[in-house]
Amino acid sequence: MRLMQLSNHSPMNSGKMAGLFVLLTLFVSASYSQSNNRSKKNPVVDPYPATIVKIGDHLRIFNDTTKGTSYHLAVCADVPDNSKPLKVAYQQETGHVFIILRKVIKEGDTLSRVFGFYPMGGLQTLLFKKTRSVIKDNSHREYDVGISRELSAQQFDTIVATAISLADRKYHMNRYNCYDYALGIFNSVAGASPLPIVHVRFPFIFGRGGSPCSIYRSFGELAGNGSVWASHIEFADRTAPISSAFRSKKAEYY
Repeated sequence: MRLMQLSNHSPMNSGKMAGLFVLLTLFVSASYSQSNNRSKKNPVVDPYPATIVKIGDHLRIFNDTTKGTSYHLAVCADVPDNSKPLKVAYQQETGHVFIILRKVIKEGDTLSRVFGFYPMGGLQTLLFKKTRSVIKDNSHREYDVGISRELSAQQFDTIVATAISLADRKYHMNRYNCYDYALGIFNSVAGASPLPIVHVRFPFIFGRGGSPCSIYRSFGELAGNGSVWASHIEFADRTAPISSAFRSKKAEYY
């Protein structure tokens, strides 16, 4: 294997191996982490752990024939380091990009789903970069920047169908991760003004890819250059809602 080629004792290769070990620890920890919130924000046990869901079943709640009075979509980014939001990794965390869907039936009655795209496992994501994907519920996840918009009923149906379709994609560290999944969903109804795809450099030997830091940077540019999305972007510490009537083996959210 290529990793074994780094195992001779030259100082340069020893440095590479040390760097690789650090990144293996970082990304594996981030991939396996079940917490929705960073420990620096919430040192207590998270009552709403990220839970694997079947996306088709998870979004079936929106199949209710009751017509909504309004429909809403948000893409949210939780950067790993609030004090340095463009820093790709911090304290074994790489952050997360996720989706919030809401269907308002009437005032005070809203159906919500909060979810994101993850790799099935940790180590193989690093060794092979590409692995099976899973969708996890992200109820109560904290985030630092988001873009939200109101949708028509037809656009909302498109969003739901796209979220289900794209969930079949393989997870790839550089080419298709939580960032690409979330932007793919948003851009399916963005028309002539899609959100830009901005890839940043990952540490050490891991190349470039999408990141919550990409969102933070590109949303800052969009907010400052008069983009059609400028008024839809918010930079603030927020917490995602809890998915409506979501039952899992670990919790029931209402």
